[in-house]
Amino acid sequence: MSFVKKWRINSRKVMIWVLIRIAVLKFSWCCLVLREFFPSRSSVLKKSSYRLYKDDLRADFGGECGYCSSPDAMFGGYSVFHIDHFAPHSKFPLLKEEYTNLVYSCPSCNRAKSDKWVGGRADISHNETEGFVDPCCETYEEQLDRDFDGQFIASSEVGRYMIKNLRLYLARHQYVWQAKQIRRLRERLRVLIASEELVDQNKIRILSLIDELTQAYEQFSALAIEKEVK
Repeated sequence: MSFVKKWRINSRKVMIWVLIRIAVLKFSWCCLVLREFFPSRSSVLKKSSYRLYKDDLRADFGGECGYCSSPDAMFGGYSVFHIDHFAPHSKFPLLKEEYTNLVYSCPSCNRAKSDKWVGGRADISHNETEGFVDPCCETYEEQLDRDFDGQFIASSEVGRYMIKNLRLYLARHQYVWQAKQIRRLRERLRVLIASEELVDQNKIRILSLIDELTQAYEQFSALAIEKEVK
């Protein structure tokens, strides 16, 4: 293949990537939220081991990591996800089997958090500067935010501590956010394509091409996430 032909192909790929990124940014600008799903622990029957709560946790956390909102489907599925003890059971053994202390977590966040804890009380998770906020607590939203490209940004000193100690600065979290935005964009496109009000075949063709491009970009994001995790 000649240099010119390779250059044209690469230039076309770059242009496609730029167009998709513009579409994602325009779409996300009007619907920018930290989390699409707000986790809430339900009342469950007492079980002999915290490991037996995993199905309940997955349902209560919407199949996503409580800390970074990464779907388990993007990280190897349900079997790969961990159960985190919000207040570490190494420091508070009486809470080891308490459902209200458990968080459905991706391996990355669980390992990063480990047994970090500020202070000696399980009911005080931070000191206004350092520590963590329970993902099921409404004030979680007050600590963190996202920029227009999906990167975590701190809204408080505690949020800054969480980004550092949960490693929320890793590129994988941006890739996941972008992939989720693209999926939502594609869902809207497909609804529009199927609409009876859209009769112009040229417009349908253009929207179909955008649909194909967003799907290809989502697959690219999935590969980037997989590479980042490894």
